[in-house]
Amino acid sequence: MMAFTQRITLYARKTPGLRGVATLAAVLALGACGGGGDDTSASATDATAGTTDGGATEPTGGSTTGAPPAGCDAYVEPGGDDVATLQGALLDAAEGSTVCMGEGTFMLNTEISISVNGVTLKGAGRDKTILDFSTQDIGANGIKISGDGVTVMSFSVVETPGDGIRGDDVAGITFDDVSVGWAEKMSMDAGAYGFYPVGSSDVVIRNSRVYGARDAGIYVGQSTNILVEDNEAYDNVAGIEIENSTGATVRRNRAYNNTGGILIFDLPGLPVQGGRFTLCYENIIEDNNTPNFGIPGTAVSAVPPGVGVMILSSDQNEIRNNEIRNNNSTGVVVVSYNELLGLEPADDPNFDAFPEGNWIHDNVFENNGTMPDPLLLVAVGMPPAPDIMFDGCEGPDNMNMDPALANCVSDNGNATWMDFDLCGGFMNRNTDIESATCMHTPLPELPGG
Repeated sequence: MMAFTQRITLYARKTPGLRGVATLAAVLALGACGGGGDDTSASATDATAGTTDGGATEPTGGSTTGAPPAGCDAYVEPGGDDVATLQGALLDAAEGSTVCMGEGTFMLNTEISISVNGVTLKGAGRDKTILDFSTQDIGANGIKISGDGVTVMSFSVVETPGDGIRGDDVAGITFDDVSVGWAEKMSMDAGAYGFYPVGSSDVVIRNSRVYGARDAGIYVGQSTNILVEDNEAYDNVAGIEIENSTGATVRRNRAYNNTGGILIFDLPGLPVQGGRFTLCYENIIEDNNTPNFGIPGTAVSAVPPGVGVMILSSDQNEIRNNEIRNNNSTGVVVVSYNELLGLEPADDPNFDAFPEGNWIHDNVFENNGTMPDPLLLVAVGMPPAPDIMFDGCEGPDNMNMDPALANCVSDNGNATWMDFDLCGGFMNRNTDIESATCMHTPLPELPGG
């Protein structure tokens, strides 16, 4: 009876409409065998998961016989109904298991979901296993993660109409050696985000690549305890964006050929506000001069082309030991949320628009500000724009010039600086870097970082 049930289950994986038949067959089998208690639960799991006697899920897709490769609890290959094959394996996955994908291209026309806690989805390498969503017509994202402790690794996601890989309100999510991209440059038809964990904790993004996103390639929003390291982000509007988040380390990344290299934003109208404590170091941030192709009305669409690092309204961030070069507008700009920058009205009484306590130090600046965008050209008066720019706006919390709230620069070599007095109508620009030279307490690394 069990062997009959397993055969139905394997067939049902390839035929989504029969998945219920497999479950029904399992129940009938258990009834006929008189199973009950804990043994009944274990038998039901085995029957509906299509396991071998050794407990490992049998391969689906291109192969339906033999044991999975070492380290894999399930193994799928492209060919045939790739949606049923891949989604079926993820639905059948046990908590803490690893679903492996073989080499080749999976053609997927619908969003793939991962809802089981602790699952790892692993390919053969990001240039060997490709998940192609170019024909997608169902679902908003390529992969949607809702389980806690999920890891995705060693594959590529291409041509999603929405976000590449999204995780909502999860505790623990890891992206490792994953690529997300859109081949056409500066396309408003590309997805908004490559990686999009939001409302989450313990976020890790490493050894990965994102290109072509019409908003942010690597995005982390409204989250805590974040590590973004050793990634490559290019040809996006924003290369890397940390938004309304607390406690991020962004290190050893290369952000180039974006509109803006690295953005640290705090925006109004979101459930989580008060973003702060991003430590950004040992990154290479260069040649971020791509015209802005973001959707008009979005916050990122207001980012001037040619910006290396932009801090918008976020507090107590540390930008140190980076190489920031060849960004046409400026190397680092620290600004308050202001309609004069082309942003929508804040309309949020709880929002603090003013960046405070940021510290830019010990960076290498080269050849920035040579051809500033018109928005920044108005601010600086004439080129070249300085390497580091503050808007000079003071919030109500800093009326007494509290040193802890000052935005500071120190030890940036021959870097130039300007307070361009946005809130004063550019009437009292200041280029005396000594007036902004100060220090704050260094931010700690992430736990285990």
